[in-house]
Amino acid sequence: MPLYLQLLHEALATEVSAITPIILILLSIGLITAVLQSALQIEDATFSLLPKTFAMIAVGLFGGFGAMRSFQNLAIIFISHAPMLVRQNW
Repeated sequence: MPLYLQLLHEALATEVSAITPIILILLSIGLITAVLQSALQIEDATFSLLPKTFAMIAVGLFGGFGAMRSFQNLAIIFISHAPMLVRQNW
């Protein structure tokens, strides 16, 4: 497999592994607020938006469950393979 395809595969795998926990947290918070809204018959849009906003702020403050570390590792891989990509026959 060519190097650029290996790097593309690594980038997509890193993206999925970094974003999945964040999406699952937002999905669970959205589900909980939807159940509460339907049980209490609350029709306020702010009630569904604020918990997700606070969760995203908390995820951003606490580093996103290692998402920044995995993106940093991906950048190191890309930079270390840059000379081989430049010299490669396309």
